[in-house]
Amino acid sequence: MRKFFSRNLAWLCSWFQRKPVRFKTEHVEELPDQIEPETIYIAGEEKYLWFVAMICPCGCGETLLMNLLADTRPRWSIVFNANNTVSLSPSVWRKVGCRSHFFLRESKVVWCRENNNQ
Repeated sequence: MRKFFSRNLAWLCSWFQRKPVRFKTEHVEELPDQIEPETIYIAGEEKYLWFVAMICPCGCGETLLMNLLADTRPRWSIVFNANNTVSLSPSVWRKVGCRSHFFLRESKVVWCRENNNQ
C-alpha cells in the first residue's frame, strides 16, 4: 500500500514540475519591438556582444536583460555550444517581481530550487 501511494504521489508531482523547453536563439543588432517568448536574443555586432534579452520563463511576461559588457556590473558570460545552443553564467536571479532563479544551459532553463533561508 505504501508503494502505491509513493508511486502515485510521484506521478502527481510530475504534473506540476516545469518541463525544460529549448529556446531558439536570434542574433540581433537591436531588440525587435515585439519580443517573442521562448526566444533568446543576443544583441551585438559580430564578435562584440552587448546583452542577452528574453521574456522571463516563469510566465510573468517581464523582459529580462543580461549584460555581456566586461566593464559593467552585473555581467554574464555567454558560451556558444557545438550543438547551436547557448549557455549563460552565472544564474539569472530576479530579486523583485516574480523572483525567478534559473540557469540557462544549452538554451534550456534549469530552475534552481527555492532557498528557504532567504
